[in-house]
Amino acid sequence: MKRVFGKLFGKVSKKTIRNINSRIIHLPDDLLDPAAFLIVSGPMVSDVWPAIYIANTLQKVFPEKDITVICKRRDSGLFNMLRLRPPVHSYTGHPEIPDTIEPDSFPDGTVLVYPYATVRNDMQNILCCTSCGIRMAPLNDSSPYINLRVKTEVDSYPDILSQMCSALKITFDANWKPSIPEQIEIATEKFMAPVSGRMLPYIATTPTALAILEKNRVEIPLRTIVLSGRNSEFADMDRDLKTAIIADASAVVTDSDDLWGDACACEIPVVGLDRSGSFIKWTYMKPAADEREFLEAWVKLLKTGW
Repeated sequence: MKRVFGKLFGKVSKKTIRNINSRIIHLPDDLLDPAAFLIVSGPMVSDVWPAIYIANTLQKVFPEKDITVICKRRDSGLFNMLRLRPPVHSYTGHPEIPDTIEPDSFPDGTVLVYPYATVRNDMQNILCCTSCGIRMAPLNDSSPYINLRVKTEVDSYPDILSQMCSALKITFDANWKPSIPEQIEIATEKFMAPVSGRMLPYIATTPTALAILEKNRVEIPLRTIVLSGRNSEFADMDRDLKTAIIADASAVVTDSDDLWGDACACEIPVVGLDRSGSFIKWTYMKPAADEREFLEAWVKLLKTGW
């Protein structure tokens, strides 16, 4: 029995132990009938998508349970894509427990869900400072801040979440896709087409990605919308509106993980250039590692169409 629990639970730091509720954890009952859920979303732009996808499944499987979210303030509005917006508490700079939450306010049996394969150093202030007795994540390696590590055999989303849920006898909602709220769609149309209110087809891109295409004189069949850079009118746009622009694009061409993650989550045809290997991994989506692969992927997309 000790060996079994040793695989499930990593070593927990003294600080973590002090903050974990002292009640005994009962498995699998505490997972099949939890008191509530706390979902922690990371600080990177693409981090919000695993958090949104797992929130959707938990809402569907546990409709009577309270689900609370902690996320970067920039991403708060994206949780309006869910059937019901959960209470969302946000941090602005480094990840930390927001002032709107009392760390000991969660009821006994609350399950903290951290939907990522690694624990960033800057996430420790959140993961060790709540009273949640179970802290669950699909980690590749053990962490003192996660005491229920669910191993998966895949490395891309949303399959990571699907396998984690399957191991816990939770039915993952594989058919759900993000949907832009109507009021955001209307605001986007007013911004993009203030006169006609009707947006023409376009490709969303970044300055560097567009420069590579133009330098190599490849075909660009539609209007391009550059969403970043000093000369872009979209650079300082709210996250909700920028995501809506990506979701309505015919295609996305990017060297930025920000646009890549949004396009993958919204199932928009996307060509990415990931020189550092840091893009979020998404099922059936693979970015190029260099310019040659990037151009080949763009030509392939042109031939395939969208």
